[in-house]
Amino acid sequence: MTADASRSPVDGRAGDLERLGARELPYLAQADVRIPRSDADPLPPFLPIEPNTWVGWIGRDVFWLGPDEWLVLDGTETIEQAGLAAELTTLLSGTHHSVVDVSANRTVLELTGDDRHELLSTGCALDLHPRSWSGGMCAQTLLARVPVILQERSDATRVLVRPSYANWLLDWVLEGAGRPA
Repeated sequence: MTADASRSPVDGRAGDLERLGARELPYLAQADVRIPRSDADPLPPFLPIEPNTWVGWIGRDVFWLGPDEWLVLDGTETIEQAGLAAELTTLLSGTHHSVVDVSANRTVLELTGDDRHELLSTGCALDLHPRSWSGGMCAQTLLARVPVILQERSDATRVLVRPSYANWLLDWVLEGAGRPA
């Protein structure tokens, strides 16, 4: 399904996002990549090997999710969603792997306020203080009891959340920021 035919998970909430200094990045192409680790087959160089980190790779973000699992998130809304999975499948040919298009699995909420770490910490068990959490890090966690992936960028924190939870989580963030819907 293309972005033109889809409804954003937080459709009609632009005013709420604006009051937070946040935005939604809907419809980003996403692919889950699984490659078993072995000495015989080294990992492709674009995959981060340090736990809970992400790296940029040709306009994409590649998240370490587990010892043999990564999420590739396309940074633009222009790529055909199935195209990312097909491209990765071609790139990884000759390597034992699995690539699954998970584009409809999550939407991305991007928070940019200076108080975003303090706000997120009220509903998350991770230590989001700068001594422990900085740009280039990512983690799967619960935020207000909702499964999310947090991604720390130099100027923003992205929250990757399932579409069915997006409105509820946005309401939670607004409430926590003292800006109820």
